[in-house]
Amino acid sequence: MKNGESMRILHLGTLLMLSVSLVACSSQNVQPGTAVASAGTTHTQAELFGETPSQTSVPQAATPVQQSQWQARTANHQASAEPVAKLQPTPLNSAGGDKTYRGAGKLNRLPDNIASSLRLRGLSEQNLGAYVRPVNGGQPLLVAYADTPRNPASTMKLVTSYAALGVLGPDYRWPTEIYTIGNVAGDTLQGDVIIKGYGNPDFREADFRQLLQALRARGIRNIAGNFVVDKTYFNVPYQAAIDGKEGASYNAQPEALLYNERGSCYEMRNKAGQIQRICPIAPRNGNDLNVNLFGDFWKIWVGEMGGHLNGGLQVQAVPAGAQLVSTHQSAPLRDVLVEINKDSNNVKARQVLLSMGAKQFGAPGTTQKGAGAVGQFMESRGLRFSNLKIENGSGLSRVERISTREMGEMLVDAYNSPYRDELMRSMAVLGVDGTVKSRLKNLAGRGKFKTGTLRDVRALAGYLTAANGQTYVVALLHNDASIRATAKESHDDLVEWVYYGAQNNVASAQ
Repeated sequence: MKNGESMRILHLGTLLMLSVSLVACSSQNVQPGTAVASAGTTHTQAELFGETPSQTSVPQAATPVQQSQWQARTANHQASAEPVAKLQPTPLNSAGGDKTYRGAGKLNRLPDNIASSLRLRGLSEQNLGAYVRPVNGGQPLLVAYADTPRNPASTMKLVTSYAALGVLGPDYRWPTEIYTIGNVAGDTLQGDVIIKGYGNPDFREADFRQLLQALRARGIRNIAGNFVVDKTYFNVPYQAAIDGKEGASYNAQPEALLYNERGSCYEMRNKAGQIQRICPIAPRNGNDLNVNLFGDFWKIWVGEMGGHLNGGLQVQAVPAGAQLVSTHQSAPLRDVLVEINKDSNNVKARQVLLSMGAKQFGAPGTTQKGAGAVGQFMESRGLRFSNLKIENGSGLSRVERISTREMGEMLVDAYNSPYRDELMRSMAVLGVDGTVKSRLKNLAGRGKFKTGTLRDVRALAGYLTAANGQTYVVALLHNDASIRATAKESHDDLVEWVYYGAQNNVASAQ
């Protein structure tokens, strides 16, 4: 998991001001829970989701007059000038049937050397599902324990990625908007500045600075009101860390206005001139995101641009009548997928799933809607996966499931789709980079894979070009309570078997 932590330099005065301001920050409460949806069938939005709009809260510590003004500005208003929310859903008509190959393979048990390797490690061969099939179709080379639903760990990102290419499109970009509300008198805005996010998985300091520079270009230096964050485009409950490590970067929570992947630390000089590193927030829980963003607002607007803010941080929807100042566009989806799959970035995968849900079923994006969008896409490709269950789309889950055959068949379909090049570009190159950089150096460059690792889970899925020039889909999902890191050696042996086996006709023996 790529660490999203960033470093900033703050002047002492700015840091002190930040410390005071953080005390007054408001945040939205979220309740622990999980949202599990099967992507195997599609439903109408009301039937599947049954959601009610969230209530707009009044800023904390506001006077009665301020409360009435805010309520008047936000009455009957969900969002203002939302180009993304108005995007039409991608037409995804069901292909009508199920083209998933359900037959046997040339070999329907694990090769003897692989089964022996597993036994030597105290592992049952039945707990390893394996599916190997030529990308051009035809009978699979290997089908072993392939129809049992298994936890795929991070190989689930391939499911999310493929669906996103079809639902959002390779060129999809996430906007982030900055608004003002109130009149401008001289260099003073008599109102608030609002930032609205639409789920950008990679919104960073440079992007935020660009928006604030556009605000400064309007001649505004002083903000009489508040810095307001609008994160209503997503509605996702806090998911407790599955390993108890709430502060780990890989457990970062998704958000419509995700900033620096929820990781921010600052540096300052103390009175002795020494650099001190301060991380004012444990950066991954459900209520701290806006503190990270607010901290950088002070750094950039006050520390760099010499501006002022009289109010504090508020979390609200963009009010009616707000004026759009500028919009930042993210990198395209195709580039975001590279980071998701090569580096196995969990929170970015979750952002993508939520974005699919918002596009297909309307804002706010939820995990249930995202799972529904994945199901729609798979059905449109003629893939009916009864074992597919999605919790968050990243594989960081104890409930997500897919069978090894389904994973392999999806990869066969992806290879023969318009999105082959984009999906394969996002995957780690065997023996070269990403999460398989140190594996199978003797086959370097011959395959593109996604790995998956959780307690009791090891997985590998992707494409391998064998010695005879034939390209195969290889899917290995291994769930075993006794599994250890050395299990990947058995998996690598199986990849080598595929590489050499077809040439030597080893795989044809029943």
